Amino acid sequence: MLYYNCMEKNPSLDKLKIINMFMLADPLILLFVAVFMKRSLSYQPSPEFYEINQTMRIIQYFLYLSGLAVFFFMDGIIQILRKKIFVQAQTNPIAFNILGIAVVDYISIAGFLGFLISGNIAWVTTFCLISFFSRFRFLPLNRNISRFTTGNIESR
Repeated sequence: MLYYNCMEKNPSLDKLKIINMFMLADPLILLFVAVFMKRSLSYQPSPEFYEINQTMRIIQYFLYLSGLAVFFFMDGIIQILRKKIFVQAQTNPIAFNILGIAVVDYISIAGFLGFLISGNIAWVTTFCLISFFSRFRFLPLNRNISRFTTGNIESR
């Protein structure tokens, strides 16, 4: 349940809500494109492309491992990027939110690129669902609202 009283007082939280709703759809769009390609277009790359070609195999493993690494180390990656990008002590909550969702976007993009290489629908489905559900921590819910109202990202 969204915290409407606080949102009415703070117009930046209204913007944050709108941005989050649009960005929540990114992994679902990639998933639907992959399912459409697989079912309607019968997309399946040639096995020589990804099984015999060692470069594609290495790229495929890199995408898989880097997508998992982003999932498991998301908080550390976001904090490192926040320190490098935002030099102010207090980070704008909208900018921090977009940064976090952009990091989570990499998971679904890695899954979709892996699908383009191998045609494995299970891979893109898993990565897109992980990316979709990982975004819920950035929604302005009651338990997350304190970091947006106090102006201090570190107070979680």
